[in-house]
Amino acid sequence: MNVLAITAPLFTLMALGFLAVKFQAISKEAIPGIARFVLIFCIPAIIIGNLTKNSPSDIFNSDYVSIYILAAVATFFISLTLIQLTGKREAKQSSALAIGAAMPNSIFVGYPILLQVMPDMAAQVLVVCILVENLVVLPIALLTTEYFASDRRDKTLLEAVSSIFKRLTNNPILMAIAVGVALSLTGIQLPSFVDDSLDVLAKAAGGAALVVIGGSLVGNAIRDDLSTLSIIASAKLLIQPILALLLISLWWDFDRQWQIALMVITASPMLTIYPILAAPYGAGKIAASSLLLTTVASYVTLNLFLAYVL
Repeated sequence: MNVLAITAPLFTLMALGFLAVKFQAISKEAIPGIARFVLIFCIPAIIIGNLTKNSPSDIFNSDYVSIYILAAVATFFISLTLIQLTGKREAKQSSALAIGAAMPNSIFVGYPILLQVMPDMAAQVLVVCILVENLVVLPIALLTTEYFASDRRDKTLLEAVSSIFKRLTNNPILMAIAVGVALSLTGIQLPSFVDDSLDVLAKAAGGAALVVIGGSLVGNAIRDDLSTLSIIASAKLLIQPILALLLISLWWDFDRQWQIALMVITASPMLTIYPILAAPYGAGKIAASSLLLTTVASYVTLNLFLAYVL
């Protein structure tokens, strides 16, 4: 399979989004709105449409979930340790920055690539990724960060847990999973016009997501502290997929298609809202620089990992 033929159109759309914002064909302020359209309408449409056509047991793959959690959580703590060893940042900042190394951009990068590599499984993989990331990996990373930030005394660990739980219950993507699971378990069939509407929204997700990625990079710059930047980028683009490969080699009877899906996701750059997550801990600027560096560098590393597994 020609890997460049898969990824070149996707990175072209990212470049289009970057140029559109750079030359003001689309305003910088419009990018968050497009991102919210994808997150509130398109991704829930994919999830509900997929779950109403399949039972939760058909979608859930325990091998994939286990390896993904192990690789992501291990990457978080490895990168946290490496950043701390540079001695340049407080523990809370190191922990906040390590979130980017652990959390792939499964929605805005991984899913569009999966649509090219395995269109029949892309939505199924996305649902599983969203559950793992939002219910396991991100809470562990945020709670660890809050633990290191607790010397501020303005938020106890219990309050942090409550805040994370509230964030999860207000997440439209997780709400969509709950609705989809309920419809699947009860056997309720959506009217055909609703199904068709969901399908139209689902098809809009890939292109819009890639334009968002490109547009969000405008205004970012690769600033100082190259040692920290290189640790974050290396952890996200190299350590996490390599850990996934090692775990795959040690696992038993792991479906080949799910192996490829895991490599696509773990080799993707970090989530777009990474600078927003890091900002409250004084690490927003370095996170934005990391996002830019990692997204650009992923064109090389992602193609290499795809060439290896395909």
